Amino acid sequence: MRSQNTCRTLKYSFFSLPYIIPGIIINNIDGKGGAGIHSILYVEINCFALSVLLLIFFNTYKRGEPHTIQQRIFFALIITAALILVLDSGMWIVDGMPGAAAKAANILITSVYYILNPMIPMIWYFYVDYHIFRSGRRLARLLPPMLLPFAVNFVLTVMSVFGNVLFYIDGNNVYNRGRYFLIVGLVCLYYFAHTMVLILSMRRKINENEYMPLLFFALPPTIAALIQNFNYGLSLIWIAVTFSILVIFINIQNDRLYRDYLTNLYNRRQLDNYLAAKSQSGGKLLGGMMIDIDCFKAINDVYGHKNGDEALKQVAELLRRTFGKNDFIARYGGDEFVLFTEIHDKSELADMAGKLTENLAQLNARRLSPYEISLSIGWDAYPSEKANCLMDRIDTLMYENKQRAKMPEKEGEKR
Repeated sequence: MRSQNTCRTLKYSFFSLPYIIPGIIINNIDGKGGAGIHSILYVEINCFALSVLLLIFFNTYKRGEPHTIQQRIFFALIITAALILVLDSGMWIVDGMPGAAAKAANILITSVYYILNPMIPMIWYFYVDYHIFRSGRRLARLLPPMLLPFAVNFVLTVMSVFGNVLFYIDGNNVYNRGRYFLIVGLVCLYYFAHTMVLILSMRRKINENEYMPLLFFALPPTIAALIQNFNYGLSLIWIAVTFSILVIFINIQNDRLYRDYLTNLYNRRQLDNYLAAKSQSGGKLLGGMMIDIDCFKAINDVYGHKNGDEALKQVAELLRRTFGKNDFIARYGGDEFVLFTEIHDKSELADMAGKLTENLAQLNARRLSPYEISLSIGWDAYPSEKANCLMDRIDTLMYENKQRAKMPEKEGEKR
């Protein structure tokens, strides 16, 4: 509940930005704002973005609990963006201040800021790669070549401290873009482009509800960078990055609360939400199907738990391919899955069960595993207001079908 309220708060908080940012742009264009006003406004926006990132972080980070590799990458993304926002605010504060100490601070803050710039798109690439392939070893192999553009940016940043390369601080302690300023943007663009190609080429491996948010992430920062490049003095990129992180949090990270990690189907929590919602709606016929993997314990015992996990994934993919996008599919627990769908006639469920059996036979014929998968299925249909009763009914039918399937085996053993 806390997570849902946070998402709602964060989404509506961003509605204030269209009223803040145009005022800053106008002030930059007509020069009426003054450097001090600009600095205050940008620091305020950065503080707002920082508060959004902190809300996301503390809503997802559970101290003392183990975190997945993808979660740790997401935390790194948030922390890096937060640090850049702090540095960006520091640059606005010390820029133009008199004194040697202020100039040294400006050079140091700007240097760290430039070093961290490409980290956001680089970390984003690692997030997407792991999201698709789920392989820590693959990330370890990718790390050295992916660090090369970052290393180039690092060297050029250090050179900028001593000369006009990416940036320089003039005698009045005012920040200026350097001769090769665009290289930073090109490095960031390289990472974003690389990530976009990966997402597009691996579209079939990405869930439909996650594909667009992943693709969308680079869009706000890219648009902000283009506007900022042609309007010197604007600072919009990091609020855009914060918005992109918020989109990922709402659509993917927060969605993990309602999905089973192994199969990526809906989990028991979302199943309870679904049944509660259907119980409140009337006048519709709700079809339900309980599906259980036969002899799943034997698969684990004989072939190992890794093969058992693969069996669960294969059945989950089988269910996704067999049933429609509007059907609700969840992992009920262990080796049990459930399907719910609105139908017009009970005979539709018989057709769906037949299609599932046919697709299962095709899966086994491909011999992807050292074992064959067989399923016990129980199905029925009730008015939607009796959704919870339907759940109990299909569970009972599935169990009865499983017991009937075992009876011939027991009779054979007696003979």
